[in-house]
Amino acid sequence: MAIFTVHVPRTASGQLPAPDRIVFLRDGFSWPAFVFGPFWLAWRRAWIVAGLWTLLLVALALLAWKLRVSREAIYWLTLALAVWLGFEGGRLVGWNLARRGYVERDLVVGEDIDEAETVFFLRHRSAEPIAKEDIARGPAP
Repeated sequence: MAIFTVHVPRTASGQLPAPDRIVFLRDGFSWPAFVFGPFWLAWRRAWIVAGLWTLLLVALALLAWKLRVSREAIYWLTLALAVWLGFEGGRLVGWNLARRGYVERDLVVGEDIDEAETVFFLRHRSAEPIAKEDIARGPAP
């Protein structure tokens, strides 16, 4: 089972926004973030984080070159940063969403993203207000 955090944009009425605006982020290690690093961040639209991550890698490479650090040490440092991004990449994307006005609204458990979405929307369907025409029509058959 996987854990997903649910991020929704702020709305004035407190209602759920359109389903296509809701973002589900899987918690845990991300192999694409580990392998592709800043490209994965850019794909997830975390532009500032991707730019800062790239600057960090370039700065470390220049510093290592200036200090004549061994290639083996540079390799292990780069690997450690990639592992860290694999574990914390989802949180960095979540930070970027919060910067864009999203709030973390829920935590959902599911086998995959489809099951997590189903659980979330079933859980919050009962919280939606009922329209007057639905009351007049009565319960669904």
